This record gives sequence, structure tokens and C-alpha cells, in this order.
Amino acid sequence: MDHAAVSVYCRIRPLRTADADRGTMLISSDSKTVSLAHSGECYNFSFDRVFDSDASQQNMFDGVRVAECVFDVLGGYNATIFAYGQTASGKTHTMEGMDIFHPVTRGIIPRSATALFQACSQAPSDIEFAIKVSFVEIYMERIRDLIDPFGQKRTNLQIREDPSTGVYVAGCTEAFVTNECELLKCMTIGRKSRATAATGMNEGSSRSHSVLCITVLQRNTETDSKRVGKLVLVDLAGSEMVRKSQAAGQQLEEAKKINKSLSALGQVINALTDEKKVHVPYRDSKLTRMLQDSLGGNAKTALIVAASASAENSFETLSTLKFGQRAKAIKNKLHKAEAAIDMQSTYINALEMQVASSSKPGTSTPKLLGTCSHDAESMAVILALQQKIAALNEELAEERAESKRCSTETQDLTTLLHQKESLLLEAGELMKEVEAKMEENVRDRADLVAKNEMLIKAKVQNEERAHFRIRELGLRLEKANAVDARLRKEEADEAAISQGVSGGATTSVASHSFKKDAKGIPGTRSAYTDQQHFKLMTDLESQCKLAERLKKEMSEPSDRRTSAACRENQHMRSLQQRLEQLVAVHRQLLRKYAALELNLGEANKMIALRDERIVQLESQSEKRFEMITAQCHCMSTLMKDLDMRLLNQKSTLIEKALAGPRTLRGGQRDYPSRLSAHTKKTTVWWNR
Repeated sequence: MDHAAVSVYCRIRPLRTADADRGTMLISSDSKTVSLAHSGECYNFSFDRVFDSDASQQNMFDGVRVAECVFDVLGGYNATIFAYGQTASGKTHTMEGMDIFHPVTRGIIPRSATALFQACSQAPSDIEFAIKVSFVEIYMERIRDLIDPFGQKRTNLQIREDPSTGVYVAGCTEAFVTNECELLKCMTIGRKSRATAATGMNEGSSRSHSVLCITVLQRNTETDSKRVGKLVLVDLAGSEMVRKSQAAGQQLEEAKKINKSLSALGQVINALTDEKKVHVPYRDSKLTRMLQDSLGGNAKTALIVAASASAENSFETLSTLKFGQRAKAIKNKLHKAEAAIDMQSTYINALEMQVASSSKPGTSTPKLLGTCSHDAESMAVILALQQKIAALNEELAEERAESKRCSTETQDLTTLLHQKESLLLEAGELMKEVEAKMEENVRDRADLVAKNEMLIKAKVQNEERAHFRIRELGLRLEKANAVDARLRKEEADEAAISQGVSGGATTSVASHSFKKDAKGIPGTRSAYTDQQHFKLMTDLESQCKLAERLKKEMSEPSDRRTSAACRENQHMRSLQQRLEQLVAVHRQLLRKYAALELNLGEANKMIALRDERIVQLESQSEKRFEMITAQCHCMSTLMKDLDMRLLNQKSTLIEKALAGPRTLRGGQRDYPSRLSAHTKKTTVWWNR
């Protein structure tokens, strides 16, 4: 078992435009030392390599020695590379880059994929590779699968530990890839699903820790020996101060969980570097639990601390550099990950060789029999050797019987599994047929119900229209009766006028009736009608006064009366004619007023009827809206069920396609173009 210290590297982020005015406090004196000025003191830190703000992505890849980590993984070791630092310090830029497909700006993870498949292409042709990829994130202390084809199916995965493989996430999707493009495609899918948000310090701040695990399984097709290595690439969410990031609401809760997990990581580092502490609190956080093998376990670990050179972030930068300084003191325990079946086969081969060598004639045992036949001590040695050989033979027989039993049991289980799969396929087909028939019946029933509802609605609408038509005709009949009564009254009035008006009594009666009717004329008449009415009333009063004056004169002596009798009679006839004209005009105005009142009453009744109809339509519209809303809700529920079924089917198909045993042979120089000729489905030898 080898011991290796954690390699720690420091990368200084270039100053932003907003930070340039505040000054810098981080100085890289050489390639392995960095100095920090904080609160009037100067701190010096030493790392395996320090990258200044001018370092490119290729410089980072070469300086961190990622290619060596890839070769260690192919050699059967585990390797981990993760970035640590405050928010907006360049961790995601270092690990992933701005564009994972761009040859210049892509980060460590896509460059590791390129190096991995290039190393596979340079391996001997008798080496068969199977490469699995899983991509998860730790968001709010819950592990979520980022390449899960179902989306939200796996949102709270659990961490398990296996004595041979170490710590792993149970139930996460593992996609088999055979080239760099497939691996980067899985990474792209995971990046789209990862939780990010804009804060006061970073427009695309990561709100979760992402863990990309690449498992490389190898088999030598000639010797059937197997080897397993794992490369873990971690992009941690940055620690943040709320007063700077201006986090609120959900982002504030995310910041609390992020700082809590990073604090637990710091406690693990302190426990590993403090010899007095026996217990290491790996289980305090999901993050530390997943990094258990990387920190003090079976892995070669490289830590990249991302620091900001701005004077405003001096406190966070000092904490980050101290974290990296403590992490350098961690010692990991390395050993190759060999499969248990290889150890058993090696042990069986050794036993077979011992038995074969002991059973050959002319070996040391017969020689010992010939030379020391009379020596009791030699006989005891021979008996001991024979007993050992018998024990070895029995042990070998037991191992063979156990291997045969396991093989038989495996075959039986495989046969049973095939039978179960065929039964499941048949049951699935039957279920599909039943579902199709049920859906057809549901559609037919829905059509019948819809048609019935349409007929009922049409019937109700026709009845309402007929009722409304009847009431409208009744109003028209009332109007016709009122018009008929008015016409009869007008005929009677005209007949009364034709009989003439006599003397002052008639004049006074007409004047009285005219005044009485004049009071009933509404004030809504036009100005012209009021003016004419006032003029007629004035003339009528003057004529009445004149008639009274004439009566008084007629009561005087006859001599004066005879002299103006002819003149007065002529004048009276003219007055009578004018009075008849005024009465006719007055009656005409009354008829117009009565007609207006009749039209107004009819209009009010029509408006009341229309209002009642509007209320009915509004109530019907509300009922129809509620019914349509219920139907929409029902259809939405049905659509969700259908989407869930489709996603289940797609998930099953995609999982079968991704989980299929796809292998890659070594020595493929042009592995992207010759993929179809060498990618095949074989026996899952790495699970035996």
C-alpha cells in the first residue's frame, strides 16, 4: 500500500474592471509561492504550483498533471480533482471552461476526456475498455442525478459504501461511452440541469456541488485479468458572504447549505491533519461523504484553490489559502482496485501448480523416501507433506465445486432472468393492448358524453330563445293595444273639436284644460316646443281678458252697445277661430307627448327584458366556464399521465441503451471514425 500526499495548486483570477480600482493584495512571487497582504500583515503560502492571472487553460491542464492522473486511472488507481474557493473566483471556469468544445477555452474536465480516450487508443489491442460516466449534483444537501433521462425521478439519492469499490451513489444513472463526444454530450446534458442563479457577485453562480465520475473498467482478452480505475472531477459551489452576494429568499437558503457543507469539509481537513483527533466527521455532510475516498482514502487527489486578487475579497482569499495549506498535509492510502475473482483465480492456479509439482515422479518427495527410509524424522516430514497435499487437494476440490456451483447457479439465474424478461415483455404487450382498448373506450365514451351535452345545451338554448321570443311578441302586442287606444282617443278628441267651442265658458274650459295638460308636459321637451307653448298661453290669457272686458261692456247701456256690436261680433269670430287653432295645436302636442310616453314605457320593458336575458346568459357563461375549467383540469391531468407514461417508456429505452455493455478496444488510433466497427455488445464481464 502506497501513501501519497494531496497535491494542491493555486490559481489567481484576473481582476475585473470593478475590482481594478480597489487595488490588489495577492502577489505570486514564483511558481510555488504566493503572498497575501491582509490587515497590515503579510502571509506566505507554498503550493505544488501557483498559476498567475495570465495562465491559460492548457497551462492549468499541464501544470496540474491531469494526464498523469488519467494514466494512473488506467493503471488501476482512483484519482480525484476538485476546485475550491469563494464564489466568482473561477472554479467552474477552471473545471469546465467557457465552451467545453472549444479547443482553447475548455477546462480540465473536457481535456481529461480527450486525454482518456487518447490513452485508450494507445493501449495494446488485447485490452478491452468499458467506460461508465455518472454526473450528480449536491443541491440543498440532496443528491440529484443530472443525466437522468426521466428528469425528476432521482432527486434524493443515497450514498453507499462497498469494501471493494469504496463510496458510491446508489441508483444514479451510469452511461456507457465509447468516445469523447459521447462523454461531452453527457456532460452537456448535466450542465443544463445543474442549479445556477445570478447573485451580486456572479451572474451565473453555481448553487450546487457537481461531481462527474468516470469509471474505467479494463480486461485483458488473453489472460482474462481485470482492472478498475475511477476518475472523479468535482466543481464545488463557492463560499459566499450574504452582504456581498445580496442573496435573499431561496438563494439565501442555498447559500446557507453551501456554507454549511464547505464548513464540514474544512472540519474534515482539520481532523485529518490533526494527529490527536481519531474521529473524522465524514458523515456530517453529503459532500464530505462523497469525498471520503479522496480525502485520506484510496485516491490520488489534486486540489485547485481559486483565489481572487482583489483587496475587497482579502478575508475570503486568506481563508481559501489556509484551507489549501492544511490540505497539503493529508496522506492518502493508495492501492489498486482488483476484482475479487482475479484473486480467487490466482489462488486456484497456485494450488494447481503445487499439486502438479508434488505429484510428478522424481521430485523431492520420492527422493526423500529413497534416502531417508529408515529415519523416523524423515517419515514424519513425509507424512506432514502428504497431509498438506491432501488438504490442498481437498481445498482445490472444494474451490472447484464452489466454482461449478456458482457457475450452475449463475446459469440458472440467467435462464430464470430470461424467462422473467420474456414474461415481462408479454405482460407489457398485453398491458399496452389493454391500455389501447381502455383509451379507445374512454374516447368513445367521452365523445358520446360530449354529443349528449351538446344536444342538451342546444335544447336549453332553443327553449330560452322561444321563451324570449314569446315575451317579445307579448310586448309588441301591448304596444299595438296602446296605439289603438291612443288612436281611438284622438278620434274622440277630433270629434269634440269639430262641434266647435262656444263663448267664454268654452274658452275658459279650454284654457283650464290646457293649463292642466300643460302641467303634465315633461321638462324633457325641446326648447322650441316650450317657447311655442308659452306664446300660446300668453295669447290665450290676453284673449280671455279681452272677452271679459267685452262682457262688461255688453252689460253697459244699449246705446253704446249698438254702436260697436257689429265690430265686436266680427272680432269675436276671429278670436274664436284663433282659439280653435290653439286648442288643435295643444291637442297635437298632447298626442306627441303620449306617444313619447308610450315609446318610453315600451323601451323600459325591452331594456328590462334584455337585462334579464343578459343575467341569464351571464349565469350560463359562468356555469359553462366552470365546466370548461373542470374539463381543462381533467384533460391536463390526463395529459400529465400520458407524459409520465411516455417519459417512462423513453426512460426505459434510454436506460437500456445507456446501460448496455458497450466496450472499446485498445489500439484504435482513429477511435471517433472507427467507432461503429469496434463498438459491440458483449458479456458484462466486469460484473462477474
